[in-house]
Amino acid sequence: MKFGIYGTSMIAKFHAQAIQAMEGSELVAIFGRRQSAADELARELGCRGYSDEEQFFKQSGIEIVTVATPSGAHMEPALKAAAAGVHVICEKPLEVSLERVDRMIHAADEAGVTLAG
Repeated sequence: MKFGIYGTSMIAKFHAQAIQAMEGSELVAIFGRRQSAADELARELGCRGYSDEEQFFKQSGIEIVTVATPSGAHMEPALKAAAAGVHVICEKPLEVSLERVDRMIHAADEAGVTLAG
């Protein structure tokens, strides 16, 4: 499975280690708001960096994304991933309100992708 990580914070490195330790998994892309941050982490992890969300979700070849952003900033990338047909794993908590979680669940159900947290 081809993985991408959405976020460049310290927790992203832990996600990368877990992905790289799983047999059959490959980390292929990192998304960051700043291209320089995405490129720096991508070089360190041996993949490609993106700062354009559309390219990250639709052109990088990822099948699963791990959302490694601060609490309260999980819904938006999860909705974009679902719309692109990408499975989603979110850092905990899944979101900060039930309304936001419900939107994530609905989007994943509608797209036929898995949402895990």
